[in-house]
Amino acid sequence: MRYNLNINGQTITAPSGETLVDAALMGKILIPHDCSTGQCETCRVRVAWGSVDDHGTAYGDTVLACQARVHGDATLTFETAPAIATVRGVIETLTPLSASVVEVTVRTKNQLAHRPGQYAKLAFDGYPAREYSFTAKMNGNTPADQLIFQIKRLKNGLVSSALGHSIKVGHKAKVTGPYGSAFLQTQETGPLVLTASGTGFAPIWSLARAATLANDNRPLTIITGVNNPKEIYMLEAFRWLHEHGQKNIHVVAREGARDTILSGTADHYLPTLTAQTSVHVAGNPDLVERVKQRALMAQARCHADPFTPSQISMSWHQKIRPISQLSSFFTSTFS
Repeated sequence: MRYNLNINGQTITAPSGETLVDAALMGKILIPHDCSTGQCETCRVRVAWGSVDDHGTAYGDTVLACQARVHGDATLTFETAPAIATVRGVIETLTPLSASVVEVTVRTKNQLAHRPGQYAKLAFDGYPAREYSFTAKMNGNTPADQLIFQIKRLKNGLVSSALGHSIKVGHKAKVTGPYGSAFLQTQETGPLVLTASGTGFAPIWSLARAATLANDNRPLTIITGVNNPKEIYMLEAFRWLHEHGQKNIHVVAREGARDTILSGTADHYLPTLTAQTSVHVAGNPDLVERVKQRALMAQARCHADPFTPSQISMSWHQKIRPISQLSSFFTSTFS
């Protein structure tokens, strides 16, 4: 049996049991997707009317189109993102942000359009591709011919442990993307809550910067979690946000909290969520899941970007800002 699907205003017919991605492709409509296994969240669509077989992927009124299947007449909507493309470039800078996090700037020959909150597949010549979120420089500036990434160095990481050693400034790189659906949604206008742990701050910083520059007066809360204060590398970004009017910034540490650094995990400090709230969360999968459940109970919209947890860090060879400066910054700026 065939059913009518209205996808972003265009009506097609599709057989029962077909995945929404494949049904759309047969109707010459491309629903953005990447892994097709239900892991990357790139293909999440909203079921505005009707019914589909969500195949266990329902979150609120959204489903993953690569897994959900045609089950009846339905209206589906999704926000369009730039087309996936590949650009080539070279590493222009490798900047240590902390003992374990490196900011990598890739200067490209051609621009790669993307939206804040999306990610790319980054491959350095001679090394396998890895997925990293697009972000902005910590001072808030990002030239059009540069792509910025924050990479956590792992002791046994084939790629990350080579940064600054066999992967140096001038090394060639290939960037493919953008992927992911956890970007700012233009139809959402209520309070915005941005939550991160570790290098999940990369997409959250990009989102916070974009929301601030949009100057649309949306109430914005930013919550960043770390294991201990030594992992706080976001000071310059926090300062930029503060100077641009964002005062509701919280930093949370599992251990060693003091002064204005809160104790616990980021989800402990979520504000009251409502159906009008949009939540973005990135980082540790456990944190992401807890935030998602809180959002679901409140019927808030939630855009999630779980990262593979990093277990062992490797020290960087350049001098990092002393921890005493971190405490004084938080005390003077956010108290």
